[in-house]
Amino acid sequence: MNLYKISFGCVKSQLEDYMTAAIYINGVDLRMIIERIEAEQLAKNGLHIRSGFYEGISSFIAFDNQNHFLCKTLGDYVYSNQRYALYDYRYSGIPGDHSLTCKISIGTEEVIWHDFKNFSKIIPFELNYGNLAFRFCINQYFDAINAVRNNTVEKLYS
Repeated sequence: MNLYKISFGCVKSQLEDYMTAAIYINGVDLRMIIERIEAEQLAKNGLHIRSGFYEGISSFIAFDNQNHFLCKTLGDYVYSNQRYALYDYRYSGIPGDHSLTCKISIGTEEVIWHDFKNFSKIIPFELNYGNLAFRFCINQYFDAINAVRNNTVEKLYS
């Protein structure tokens, strides 16, 4: 299986005055990949939900205070079966609704994101992400995390 390249960033929340974690797979915003998979299923089931959007978790939790993407995070970001939150869905009207999660398996040579699940409380069926999985070289993965952790605010915004 091919290895993907991951990169992270920090972007301003669309809701409030704080920074959120951005995730890019081979240079593509992961939200775009996920929303495309979900949109097909929602439309097929007669639902045209576009009242909100995915937003990354706090960059403070992801990179500074914790190290979320290395599975060292707050319990509030870990869902059943050791799935880690990648995104929360904003504007659904239900607190904590529609969080996108996956399992993060860290091996000696690679990191795998797999077993994606959406914890929606309002969608009347389970969204299916099929065999969606991303394999990353462990060194490139660590470098991507460290690149964000080592950036200063000045570097991020210049």
